[in-house]
Amino acid sequence: MAKKVRKATVLSTQQITPHLQRIVLGSEEFTDLTSDHIGSYVKVLIPKNGVADFNLKTACMRSYTIQNVNKSNGAITLDFVINMHQGPATNWAKAAKVGDELAIAGPGPKKLDNFTHPHYILMGDLTSVNAIKGYIKQLPINAKIDAFIHAPTDADIISLDSTRQVTWLITTTPEVEMANALTTLQHYEQPPIVFMALEAGLVRDLKAALTNTHSIPRGNIVASGYWKKGLNSENYKLERQANKQTA
Repeated sequence: MAKKVRKATVLSTQQITPHLQRIVLGSEEFTDLTSDHIGSYVKVLIPKNGVADFNLKTACMRSYTIQNVNKSNGAITLDFVINMHQGPATNWAKAAKVGDELAIAGPGPKKLDNFTHPHYILMGDLTSVNAIKGYIKQLPINAKIDAFIHAPTDADIISLDSTRQVTWLITTTPEVEMANALTTLQHYEQPPIVFMALEAGLVRDLKAALTNTHSIPRGNIVASGYWKKGLNSENYKLERQANKQTA
């Protein structure tokens, strides 16, 4: 992704659901951002003890998907998952106040880059709901979309600003409900393209089901484990770095 680091300021912060904190960030350096960047991700350089860190080498960074871009000033809206996972990003989001300074790097490219296919399967949770929102807006109007998002409560359902149908699965056992969702898929002549961004273990299991049971080539599957059950965000980041070094 682009390594441009931008100074930003918290313009507003609001808890919009039991598990989502919506924070709007503004900056004079956001003037190049447009609605085309909705669904792209940025790296948030989390402040340390209230002090912004602008150094990519030392900062604690987390990826977040752009939920909205203000047309007039380029301000970006990000949704932070709270009250579910522990870590510096969650702690910062819950305590953030208007006027707080931080740094943003990016935006980076969208994970999904094929927008001419006839059929897509989108699978996510609250960490990736805005990526799905961005893709739904960009996919062909005539394409078939099977979209499934799991959330812990009905109160966590948010608008995706689209008329396309999205199935929300309210569950505390997403490994069961998301697997069941795949059984509802109808016959397709051409293997669909899949985007999924979920808990790492669930991504592994669903990817196996898609390839083994539904005969979808691995090249058609764009998958990311945004978090991992049993690990806080910092330890999961360290585990992924270690896996890359030994791969």
